[in-house]
Amino acid sequence: MLRVKIREAALNDADDLAELYPKWGFELTRERIMRSLMSTRERRYVAELDGKVVAHVFVKRGTGYHKHLAHLYSLIVHPDYRNKGIATKLLKYVLAHLPEDIEIALAQVQHDNKASLSVFKKLGFERYGYLKNAWKNGTEYKHNVLLKKELKKRRKH
Repeated sequence: MLRVKIREAALNDADDLAELYPKWGFELTRERIMRSLMSTRERRYVAELDGKVVAHVFVKRGTGYHKHLAHLYSLIVHPDYRNKGIATKLLKYVLAHLPEDIEIALAQVQHDNKASLSVFKKLGFERYGYLKNAWKNGTEYKHNVLLKKELKKRRKH
């Protein structure tokens, strides 16, 4: 079993995170990551192995009438560390450390990302929709599966 440490990302992780994003096929500048790390609405969590960041997930809290929602984005595991349970461990940590007033966790996963879909399903997320053409890269589109996990029972009015 790998000795993976899960923790909230810190400012000194910005360079590691900027290097991890292209492994997912997406560029994100160090400056954007730094702004996110300093935000009060956004949190980034990492999985670390032997001092190296090998996985990441980004959590953004809703506001106003949506403040009971947490959106999980950018679940990325370095290709050398996939299929080792790291994504599952990372997401379990995140779900356990969401603020108590978060009632629903939401995620969007590309329709052809079977590994991520499997992890979210294993953790109790359910499909609630499908968004065609959610991602566009040049002339290529990808579709997203919309997932949710209810963390608390809704109050009856």
